[in-house]
Amino acid sequence: MSRPGGTRSRRGRGQTLAEFAMVVPLILLLLLGAVDLGRAVFAYNTLSQAARAGARTAIVNQDLTAVRAKAIAAAATLGLGTSNVDVCFKTSTTTQTGCASATVDNCPIATRQIGCMAFVTTRLTYQPMTPFVGLLFGSINLASTSVAPIEFVCPASATGSCP
Repeated sequence: MSRPGGTRSRRGRGQTLAEFAMVVPLILLLLLGAVDLGRAVFAYNTLSQAARAGARTAIVNQDLTAVRAKAIAAAATLGLGTSNVDVCFKTSTTTQTGCASATVDNCPIATRQIGCMAFVTTRLTYQPMTPFVGLLFGSINLASTSVAPIEFVCPASATGSCP
């Protein structure tokens, strides 16, 4: 209640403090959740960009080490390693959508030709920054695959001179 002079009573100030104490944790949870969501979207977009960069390299240079290095360099902020990047080549008529199947490379280097498909998959386990959000959702597995047709077959003997 207000007093006639415009000043609040002590009881009114205590009520405001109690309400503030109840609302602040919810506001902080929403704010930090939004920050974590933004970080997850950034990580996924960077992962997708890394897969595209690797696929762009794979269409002209089929050296697996060079393709992985290009994908890792494109996602330097995520700290990807070679175990986070899969590269394989398949015929254009394949029904497979990734490198995890039993016949990983049905377009081997000896018979590789223009039109074979280069598959580059990048993976990352995203850990939320906020402990409470981490308890709610845990870690999130992110993956992105980029597929592109080979435009130039890099000869195995000329690995150093391929584009």
